[in-house]
Amino acid sequence: MYESIGSAVGAFSNAAMSGQVSIEADAAADALSKIATVKSELQSLFDSGDGGATEVQLGANPVGQAMAKKSMNRYDGSDSFVAAVKLLLQQTDKAERALKQCIDNYVDTDTGEAAKYDGSQ
Repeated sequence: MYESIGSAVGAFSNAAMSGQVSIEADAAADALSKIATVKSELQSLFDSGDGGATEVQLGANPVGQAMAKKSMNRYDGSDSFVAAVKLLLQQTDKAERALKQCIDNYVDTDTGEAAKYDGSQ
């Protein structure tokens, strides 16, 4: 599941960075606003989870300690909720940067084409 998120955003990002995709700023404003909202919500969710900083207390015996360790690994491990939120946060940031690059691509293309017609190039 995580790979498909990363590959879709990665493909969009690569296309934007290579100049293959462009978009007018006004057309992208709503998407940028929604991305900013999602990033803010994900960051709040990530911050509220303490990043696994809190230890589970299940008892001072070997069984309780083993169960606590297993619980923390599930909470903060590579396939955990925290890892999923962190990945989504990273991919949302990458998508935002790519969309901003698309706006820059549009401005560059628009400016370049305008220069051809007004004789400044």
